[in-house]
Amino acid sequence: MRKFFFGLGVLAAVLIVAGGVGFFFLFRSGAELDRMSKAYVDKSVVAITANWDVDELWKRASPHLRQITNENQIRGLFDAAKDALGPLVEFRGSRGDAIISLKDRSVSADYLAVAHYRNGDASMRIALVKRGDTWMIEGFRINSNALMKRLVGMRS
Repeated sequence: MRKFFFGLGVLAAVLIVAGGVGFFFLFRSGAELDRMSKAYVDKSVVAITANWDVDELWKRASPHLRQITNENQIRGLFDAAKDALGPLVEFRGSRGDAIISLKDRSVSADYLAVAHYRNGDASMRIALVKRGDTWMIEGFRINSNALMKRLVGMRS
């Protein structure tokens, strides 16, 4: 009986150490994913919204984004953004983080980026997905009072 409890104690100690090591590597890789995804978002937002370039977004688009929209729809939105906001004046950064899903073994990220344009401010909600070693844009939403006024004015 004593050997059984001793063996159980050793097994518990091994599992605790293995769990600790696993959490350490998960934390470390999570921090690296956060750093990489933030750098990707920051670079992408500047490239895409400097002059509201559809091609810059389209070349970073995930297959899913390409399925649910097309370049002409994005072009219409970006033309309205270009008229309402103008070119990028100052990129103010992004906040967010990467998410590791153990269930389906996927890596995604969600960010909020803020920028000032010649005619006003805007924030962008950017959803990313990682395929292999490549980050891709899964969603790109623009929130701006100037843009909303422009879009509402177009429908009137």
